[in-house]
Amino acid sequence: MINYRRRLNTKPKILVFSLTGCSGCIASMMSLDVSPQLLERTELLFFPFIHDNVNVIESDIAIVEGCVSTEQQIPKLKDVRNKAKKVYALGTCAAFGGILSLSKKKIADPISNYIEIDGFIPGCPPPSHLMGNYIIRLIENKEFFLPEKNMCESCPLRKNFDPNFIKDIIKIYPAPEDIILPEENPECFLKRGILCLGPIIREGCEHNCIQNGLPCEGCMGPVSRDLTSNIVNFLSLLNIEKDLKKYKGIFYRFSKPKIRR
Repeated sequence: MINYRRRLNTKPKILVFSLTGCSGCIASMMSLDVSPQLLERTELLFFPFIHDNVNVIESDIAIVEGCVSTEQQIPKLKDVRNKAKKVYALGTCAAFGGILSLSKKKIADPISNYIEIDGFIPGCPPPSHLMGNYIIRLIENKEFFLPEKNMCESCPLRKNFDPNFIKDIIKIYPAPEDIILPEENPECFLKRGILCLGPIIREGCEHNCIQNGLPCEGCMGPVSRDLTSNIVNFLSLLNIEKDLKKYKGIFYRFSKPKIRR
């Protein structure tokens, strides 16, 4: 019995905190094959979706999903940071700002704009295999490293890609009748005149969108530096149709430009 208690005391204390988002990242986390291990091998101190505790208390690891969209959320987020040994951003909203970045009325800031974080798990929602592996590594107090290569490195359309071509980009998405699976048409989206952000976005999602006939929108975030600046620099290399240049959904779909506060 003494050994059992000692083993219980070694469980990492976990806090799961939500800001503004669709809660898709939390739903995906709880549907993982490893979610029973999360519940069995940790001590969940704060988790509004499944836990009655309403007070943020000291923890070993805090996992935060959702972006900062109101001033009232900032002191709560800082309280989480002060009481956690390590803080990780879960999902595109927490890591980069997320889809709320398209709003003209709301701020959509990544949590790293206000607190120091120890890492992030990108994706909208994060891919199951990626999130599952990283959750286990967090439980075991091991480091995890995000992929450092871009989507094109292992893209199923890579075989027919010509890196030297310059193509007019006339569409953001293929029309419903033009959605073609890679095995039916292995031609690169960019070569078809459809915008794909694969060249600047980190791999790790197993190309789920591309495998279903859709181009990469960028939810995994850039391999390095700021997402918006990467997009602007990438688009400057292409011939973008005039009407598309005014479409802010290209630039701000998952992140707004960083503003010094």
